[in-house]
Amino acid sequence: MFSYDLSDVLRKKLEKLAKRDKVLAGIFYKKVQEIISRDAKSIHAYKNLKSPLNEYKRIHLTDNYILLFAVEGNHIVFVDIRHWDDVFG
Repeated sequence: MFSYDLSDVLRKKLEKLAKRDKVLAGIFYKKVQEIISRDAKSIHAYKNLKSPLNEYKRIHLTDNYILLFAVEGNHIVFVDIRHWDDVFG
């Protein structure tokens, strides 16, 4: 199991998200639990983004939103939630 932190940017987005879209906020917390419960080998099943965001891995929250995170040893930093168009557009 991994330890984790949330970036300041993500914390601010989650505060707004908890008020505006409780379903997406719930999906976010489930995905965080799914990711941190992985072991060191299976964490690499998540895809890396392409340059210039290639230091981050991604997981889809919904069809439109993606959670970006970075793995640093046994620690995960959840960086941001972005719309698909902003990441791949």
